[in-house]
Amino acid sequence: MSRQVMIPLPSRPVWRKVLASAAAAVMLFSGTAYAAAPLPQSHLYTPSNNGRVEVGEPVLISGGGYYETRPDALQDYEVSVDGGTTWNAGYRTATIPLGGETGISQALWAYVFTPQEAGVYTIVSRVNTDTLYGQVSAPRTLYVGVPAPVQASCYLCTFYSYNPLVNDSEGRPVELGLRFRVDRPGSVTRIVTSWNTNEASRVRLWRADGTLLADQRVDSAYAGPFATPVPVVPGEEYVASFTSWRGLYRISENTFPATVLQAPFVLPAHAGVYSYDDGFPTQTWNDSHYWVTPEFQS
Repeated sequence: MSRQVMIPLPSRPVWRKVLASAAAAVMLFSGTAYAAAPLPQSHLYTPSNNGRVEVGEPVLISGGGYYETRPDALQDYEVSVDGGTTWNAGYRTATIPLGGETGISQALWAYVFTPQEAGVYTIVSRVNTDTLYGQVSAPRTLYVGVPAPVQASCYLCTFYSYNPLVNDSEGRPVELGLRFRVDRPGSVTRIVTSWNTNEASRVRLWRADGTLLADQRVDSAYAGPFATPVPVVPGEEYVASFTSWRGLYRISENTFPATVLQAPFVLPAHAGVYSYDDGFPTQTWNDSHYWVTPEFQS
């Protein structure tokens, strides 16, 4: 007796995306090519390519995505760590301009990946609407528990976050800092306080144990370079900080929920730190970034 084989279809929302994504490709009809509207676009901000973490160390995967001029049309923010074979759900964090004169707004998204096995991982992302799977992003490679390629030299590099910032006030002096490691030998040449102009009265560089390595007064809107660059060693932790003499500063919360890899910097979870006693900053608040970073040169 013949037997009819039933092939299950995906659930309705997934099936709609499959059909709509196929329709968005270039179609041929009567010898003429017709291009549909572009798919939703996604891009990665972190980790930077060829970064390295240990097995079991949570790492932040973050990026942005847009669909024409309608970021609110995006419904899903997906990340794959195996080159697109399987997908994991990320979460939306903010909406900001894409940049330049495009007039497009992008949705920022994030996903925390905790690798359980050593190896080399290929990270890609996509953002989707309720009917369209987005274009897969360009890949990044992450090395977990295995040697990573030797990184190229880096000239006057600083850390930058895309998270929106807001003004805050303590009403008293406060020391605001950033914990960091580097992935290559080099020196810290300056402490950058670009979003806290006219608020920094001094900048400092510390070892993780609180040993002060550099201390410099700030007499203008921006901190000048150190008279002598301070050598830093890969794998060791340091803190770059500045003193807000009026207690005014800018802050971006939820920036460091996990390790952030932005070469040459490795920024551990809860990297933003502060103190009120004019001393070594160790306290944390909502994984905040206080927009103070070291300027690194290899």
